[in-house]
Amino acid sequence: MKTDFIKNNKQKIKDLAMSITATAVMNIVIQFLMYPYLERVQGKEAYGATLSVLSIVAIISCTLGTAANYSRIVMSTKSVSFKNGDYNIILLLLSLICGAGGIFYVRYLGERGATAALLFVLLIVFTALRYYSDVEYKINGNFFRYMLFYIAVSVGYIAGMFVYSLTGEWMLAFIVGEALSIIFVIFKGTIYRRDLLRPSGSFPLVAKSMGFLLLSVLIENLTLNADRLLLMVIEGGAAVTIYYTASLLGKIVAMLSVPLNSLIISYLVKYEGGLTKKLWSYATLGICALGVLAFGGCTLVSPLVLGILYPDLRGDIAPYIAPAILGQIFYFISGILLVVLLKFRGEKKQFLFNLGYAVEFLAIVLAGTLLFGLDGFVYSCLAANAIRFIAVIIWGFVSILRTPAEAK
Repeated sequence: MKTDFIKNNKQKIKDLAMSITATAVMNIVIQFLMYPYLERVQGKEAYGATLSVLSIVAIISCTLGTAANYSRIVMSTKSVSFKNGDYNIILLLLSLICGAGGIFYVRYLGERGATAALLFVLLIVFTALRYYSDVEYKINGNFFRYMLFYIAVSVGYIAGMFVYSLTGEWMLAFIVGEALSIIFVIFKGTIYRRDLLRPSGSFPLVAKSMGFLLLSVLIENLTLNADRLLLMVIEGGAAVTIYYTASLLGKIVAMLSVPLNSLIISYLVKYEGGLTKKLWSYATLGICALGVLAFGGCTLVSPLVLGILYPDLRGDIAPYIAPAILGQIFYFISGILLVVLLKFRGEKKQFLFNLGYAVEFLAIVLAGTLLFGLDGFVYSCLAANAIRFIAVIIWGFVSILRTPAEAK
């Protein structure tokens, strides 16, 4: 019995290591290679505009792909028969529609012409499919291929940088990476092989499941990318560059919630018990400890790392590093706890919670930015995310009190 326990935990540690390694490699390539290169080539103001375009891509594509990803995981735990086409059709239609609509904002930021419009739509579609595609390995628990999937993305991004240097089209740098990840799943998966665009009789149920998740993830991504939207409109591209750079390591930590959430979901799918005080307390304490370690490490390392990557921004970002990172850490740890609650409280309640957070976030951050500029934005983001964290903990304990005794 003891041997089995050790063996099972070794497997969990191995899965966690591969899961974190997967997205860590990708984010290292993006944050330490691609973004510094773009900033050096484009300059502070133009780079801020590029970050704003990427924020639109993140909002649209991450929302669509993640909603489909989570919906497929949730539906796989129910007695519902569905086909690959159910999700592929929804993803393709919505990403094409949203991509076409997003062209107007891209034009507002200065990316004009037919080539820029076409590349933007392709980037939206391919990125949405990439966010969805790793569901192939989450459901079957194949974290080795999950890791290879993200390494494929990373290799594609590096190749894309060379394509950008030859063509001058920066969006191609990202398109190549997203395309390579999809090709990997085509050859090493099943979600793009059988019933590619053929819906099942459960299509309405799949669409309904995705509906609440779409709204919930959309709200989450709008708030996560507010720095590249609100600041661009109110303060300009330079402010976007300064805040994004100051919060860089915190954002990388926040992005690590993706592999952690994937691992948590894969195990919660098999968990048949209810939400207990013990489970929630351990989850809260463990994630808070992780947050403290992450904040300490990021604040110590950031001045050195950012000074090397962005030497021309060193003086601009110094006052904002600690509060910007702390805000990201609060977002990171509350996001992981929300994934735990998704298993027990469902998509609809999670949507309502995220809606309340979005209203609170926009009210605080918009007021802070209009009154105090970049300083107000940084500290109001910190306050809004701290409130979110406290609200998630309270929601968890309130949910336990309302859970029937037989379900605990």
